[in-house]
Amino acid sequence: MSQIRITGDGSHTLFDAITGEHYHSSFGAVTESRHIFIENGISRVGKENISVFEAGFGTGLNALLTL
Repeated sequence: MSQIRITGDGSHTLFDAITGEHYHSSFGAVTESRHIFIENGISRVGKENISVFEAGFGTGLNALLTL
């Protein structure tokens, strides 16, 4: 069963008690998503308008930060 945990930057992530693993970094879920998805992904595209497809396999945090 998953539990909601507060990460180092104050944002939330899911924790799987069976595997002992966090869904996002325990140091900061929002910090991790901004670094990986926004700063090193979308911002490097170099276009004013882009389309983003969210497949819905996670928490939706990356899609939320994109808006």
